[in-house]
Amino acid sequence: MSRYEIPQMVYEDLEVFKKNHAEFLAGTLDELTFKTMRVPFGVYEQRAANTFMVRIKLAGGILTPKQLLTLADLAEKYAHEAIHITTRGGAQLHYVKIEDIIDIITTLHSIDLSGRGGGGNTVRNVMADPLAGTAKDEIFDVSPYALAMTSKMLEQKDSFALPRKFKITFSGSEADRGYATIHDVGFIAKMQDGVKGFKLFTAGGMGAKSRLGTLLRDFVPDTEVFLYSQAIKQVFDKYGNRKNKHAARLRFLFEDLGLEEFNKLLDVELKAVKDKGDWEMPITEIERTIGDTTHEPFAIPENIKKWWNRYVYAQKQEGLYGCKVPVHLGDIHFENARNLANALLPYGEDVLRFTGDQNLYIRNLTAPQMASLHDILQKFSVEVSKPTLFSDMVACTGAATCQLGIARPRGAVDAIQKRLNKLIDERDYDALQGFKIHLSGCPNSCGKHLIGDLGFFGKVQRNEGYSYPAYNVVAGSRTSGEGSVYAQKAGDVAAFHVPAFVEEVLDTWLLHVKAYASFADWIDDGGLAIITEISKKYVDIPSFKEDKNPYFDYDAVELFSLKGRGTGECSAGMYDLIEADKKALKEALEKEEKDYELIRLLAARMLLVTRGEDARDKAGVLKAFKTLFVDTTLLNAYFGTMLEGDADEKSIELAEEVIKLYETMDNTLKFAKEKELAAAANAPKEEKSAHFKDLSGVACPMNFVKIKMELSKIGSGEVLEILLDDGAPIDNVPKSVASEGHTVEATTKEGNGWRVRIVKK
Repeated sequence: MSRYEIPQMVYEDLEVFKKNHAEFLAGTLDELTFKTMRVPFGVYEQRAANTFMVRIKLAGGILTPKQLLTLADLAEKYAHEAIHITTRGGAQLHYVKIEDIIDIITTLHSIDLSGRGGGGNTVRNVMADPLAGTAKDEIFDVSPYALAMTSKMLEQKDSFALPRKFKITFSGSEADRGYATIHDVGFIAKMQDGVKGFKLFTAGGMGAKSRLGTLLRDFVPDTEVFLYSQAIKQVFDKYGNRKNKHAARLRFLFEDLGLEEFNKLLDVELKAVKDKGDWEMPITEIERTIGDTTHEPFAIPENIKKWWNRYVYAQKQEGLYGCKVPVHLGDIHFENARNLANALLPYGEDVLRFTGDQNLYIRNLTAPQMASLHDILQKFSVEVSKPTLFSDMVACTGAATCQLGIARPRGAVDAIQKRLNKLIDERDYDALQGFKIHLSGCPNSCGKHLIGDLGFFGKVQRNEGYSYPAYNVVAGSRTSGEGSVYAQKAGDVAAFHVPAFVEEVLDTWLLHVKAYASFADWIDDGGLAIITEISKKYVDIPSFKEDKNPYFDYDAVELFSLKGRGTGECSAGMYDLIEADKKALKEALEKEEKDYELIRLLAARMLLVTRGEDARDKAGVLKAFKTLFVDTTLLNAYFGTMLEGDADEKSIELAEEVIKLYETMDNTLKFAKEKELAAAANAPKEEKSAHFKDLSGVACPMNFVKIKMELSKIGSGEVLEILLDDGAPIDNVPKSVASEGHTVEATTKEGNGWRVRIVKK
């Protein structure tokens, strides 16, 4: 098997999304609500108005020639002519019209690909070592684990409503080409006593407060990789910060808890996953179509020797070869994609991998087969005929399309390459094989600048009142499992000067390259100070009057500014809805002529989502608000009278109280009033007769939300009995209740459901 399986649940979710999509196009569904629905399907709005990007999951970067053919067709028909390879080895289609989204997603599903979990607070594309299955240093092939993990995570409801995005990867050796130490969950293959398994790292990640992953377990049997991944995800889901998206990634939670407390919570979730069952992750080895490797020794044609030595490598399978194919800025024109796919069709399914450095690999070909592809590959990009230095430049899209972008790193890469190309005959750039330059348009690390030998991330500088694009410079990363180190800050440079700065740094490194095992070694031995001094030459720019060019970013036709920069969509979800209603409510309150009906509706709707309620019509909103906030005493009973009849000026008071209540909410969705009520009821009491709630017909997670509300009404030691349906409710709810410290005394079959007896902690 060389593809992941899309579970039935995803197809069911798509049917709901189709309905939402139709409502949005008809104007009956608001833009913000639609955003929270489209982003988890990998559909993002671009910086240019009314244009969208569709992100596609490729587990481990794996795709078949037939799938590539279909992507080429989609790029030609719906997108901006190119398939874009992402920095997670996935694919993107850019400049898509919103009207075409459903057709694209449906076509993707027909070839066993999906965008589900491609964006938002979800389990993102599972990565793997791009050389997995072919590398001579690998312990074993990790490709099947990336595929199986993707299939398994797509089956889990909790994979799509996390506090923030959640990333998983697999590496086949200590070389860590899958970057296990910069992921939320990272596995590095290991054999122990003849048993396949992994080192397990957790809580790594780049961006705000970057952190290298902690070695959580020195050995996890390969049969338990999903068990641990799911348990870590459940810790994150329960305790992650949902209120502040800037501190919501797993690494922030890990730092707050510390290793000891994190392990305690993990043990609870490991037990919960085991108790639930179905945690095994079946592994199916990838089938390979192997050509005839018994031919006579192959003489590499003279005209392709330089290319062969730069980009072709011998696999661990004798007689087979792989090849790195440079893809300029990750963009493959649909015609080039189609030509390559057709050329590879005779060689089976396991012949292609997209990579996190925005290139691709061809694999499992004999030497003659590989040589026959040279002419096709020459059309992919100019980098094919150049040293690997040119193909090892990674850049995110930056301000050209991204809502968060500050600078335009793709344009900077073009400018760097143009400058270096003029020197290619004078400099031995082949001596810099493996040197990586990474650029991000902002601090968010989509260009993975912290793991480049030389890294850049965008910033704004000012000169005499004018803004201009600039970059922070970092240098000297190492990625090797426990020996991993992020690049260190080395200085700042104006975007205009980046090509000249890179040229001088490379010239300096060429003087030292033979004396050091790696660029990072040189950085640690005084190279960082040298680069810092070099950067000082490239910080300042002329005044606007002297030269306007530095005030334009690369490929920009307007003066540099942050115009068009918006809010990123990765965290689209509950807080977006709350903040949108809060903003609209404040605007309504500030108007001279007050619309009391609107004020009341917004106030009542604003916090319903925190209780799992999604009522939209006026009557449903007011009724739910009374039940969830007034009847539970979170708000004074006085406000209940305001929900009946026509709204009047008292709605202003209601709005102010709702905003105040929201300000007391913590990142676990609990309000200060709830804590006070719980504290008042916490004195030890004799057990009383059971309270009762019939939750038959109430699905997860709403049944759990309602149980929490019922428990909030009773004191410590008191008993709540509930009726739950068979299936998911009885499988999940008792464990969730127990995880919050309550005692589940008994579960007994009653009719078609179950009676559960809970003693409040």
